[in-house]
Amino acid sequence: MSDSLTSALLTAESAHNYLRAVIDPEIYQNIVDLGLVYGVEVLEDQSVDVTMTLTTPHCPMGPQIIENVEKVLVSHGASDVRVHIVWQPMWTPDAMTDELKRELGIIADDEAEEEDEPLYIPPPPPAPKKKGFFGRLFGN
Repeated sequence: MSDSLTSALLTAESAHNYLRAVIDPEIYQNIVDLGLVYGVEVLEDQSVDVTMTLTTPHCPMGPQIIENVEKVLVSHGASDVRVHIVWQPMWTPDAMTDELKRELGIIADDEAEEEDEPLYIPPPPPAPKKKGFFGRLFGN
């Protein structure tokens, strides 16, 4: 398959899926399932803009992750790759996919389905009224 045909097939969705090949070396999971990738845009010239974050601002593996993002996308036909690191919203484990949370033991298999159901807690019964000064004085 020629490079021009490969690059013609590059879309935001396919580029996003290709990023599953980029592994965070500290957590040993891909950056998409970790929730680090916030957006992918493929421009007309087949250059790609990736908006993402890292698990922490001081991530020692940040430069390696960025380099791997660039290598993976170029190998799939991107003419150029620009990685924009953002810190808002800040990454938390909540950004991970439910599948990865289950794999890492963060949530139980049945817990993911329960998250969608709102938890109803009935209000407590009303407290008995205390007779104040006027209640005792007038018998109310």
